[in-house]
Amino acid sequence: MITPPPLQKGDKVGIVAPARFVGQENYAAICSTIESYGYRPVRGLTTRLEHGIFAGTDSERAADLQQMIDDAEIRAIFCVRGGYGCVRMVGKVDFSGLLRSPKWLVGFSDITVLHAALTQLGVESVHGQMPVNFSKPQASVDELFSVLEGRTPNYTFAGDCNRAGDAQGVVCGGNLSIICSLIGTPWQLNTDGKILFIEDVGEPLYRIDRMMRQLREAGMLTNLAGLVCGYFTDAEDSTPSFGLTANQIVMDAVADYGYPVAFGFEAGHQQPNKPLIIGRTAQLSVDKQISKLDFGNERA
Repeated sequence: MITPPPLQKGDKVGIVAPARFVGQENYAAICSTIESYGYRPVRGLTTRLEHGIFAGTDSERAADLQQMIDDAEIRAIFCVRGGYGCVRMVGKVDFSGLLRSPKWLVGFSDITVLHAALTQLGVESVHGQMPVNFSKPQASVDELFSVLEGRTPNYTFAGDCNRAGDAQGVVCGGNLSIICSLIGTPWQLNTDGKILFIEDVGEPLYRIDRMMRQLREAGMLTNLAGLVCGYFTDAEDSTPSFGLTANQIVMDAVADYGYPVAFGFEAGHQQPNKPLIIGRTAQLSVDKQISKLDFGNERA
């Protein structure tokens, strides 16, 4: 895997909207926050466009991301928000420029599509806080910029339903719904031997079960090195009750396998939203209550 170089103070960083649009009233604060960390924000065309729910047409969103990829002066690309739309434009983007001039791409949720594309390309990216949420607890933004500047993230976190064990593998994944939506497409994740991270928002428990079963039947849970679960935000139960919690649903889907499973990682659609380096090798150590995810100095 290729690691983009750390950000240096004064670098230009791009802001693009590859999915839903963000109201113009938000951008002054977004740019001000980026400047406060010592960087020069460059707004892409899509930050000024609306087309239905999207920030411009599919072609406009693809072209905007392409311009940021191809501009050698842009050292990182912040996706301003998720929502929906990346899968409509990802096939129009030539990511190969990142092999010649690697740069960090940052985002989560719908941006999982782009993380999947970069994982296939062999370029690391960051699953982390997006500019539309930069006003949320500052610690997550501090951690994000610290990682972009070269800090190695190592995490200790608590959770229930854990399955103990140790593993090493490349971290992949992101939003569970998006991972499932990519099955059968050119951007389907190859999870064999990897540490898979999943999170989601607004999905009832039965849908989480359906998606976990889809991953299982597609063979994407069979040969994992390990599984790390973030937030399952607003996972509503049904009437009558589904009968299992979100964590229990996950454990039920992977019951036949022996790799470690860790719950409680603080990433996804809640705060804090800790940055993960997608595409980098990490060490995972899990016991019944406490887990460690250590990116160390390894490279995939």
